[in-house]
Amino acid sequence: MNPPPALHCENLGKIYRVGFWQRKVDALRGLNLKVQPGEIFGFIGPNGAGKTSTIKILAGLHKATSGHASIFGRPAGSTDANALIGFLPERPYFYSHLTARELLRFYGNLFDLQGSELEKRIDELLERVLLKDFENVQLKAYSKGMLQRAGLAQALINRPKLILLDE
Repeated sequence: MNPPPALHCENLGKIYRVGFWQRKVDALRGLNLKVQPGEIFGFIGPNGAGKTSTIKILAGLHKATSGHASIFGRPAGSTDANALIGFLPERPYFYSHLTARELLRFYGNLFDLQGSELEKRIDELLERVLLKDFENVQLKAYSKGMLQRAGLAQALINRPKLILLDE
């Protein structure tokens, strides 16, 4: 039996309602794709093509209007699927008074990581993203590049099977 695809979208669609008159905007229409484990896949398209909408559906932040999506055979947005992904949005918001270590501890706790296991993982990630020397500096003092590296570390904290990066 073949393992399920890492990512599967079937006839995925998303309609937003905007403005006072709640006008329909088709953000995504009929997306079909399969990404197998170990593959790297990127969306390329103009603004408004549905790239971010698709990622938000996969991450469970938005509900699809039509079709369905799954992560390793689990419905996108479900607790089981969310436990398997790491997500870094285009413009993440981090509490600026936290340090990188505190940020990663916060996100680790969301995945029920605790104690020495969590601290070891935080050390590994801070080394990997080259922030070990800045681990106790508040995020408000970080450059944009340093914040992106901290964001990448938070997306990896749970050892995800699938990583979703939005731009």
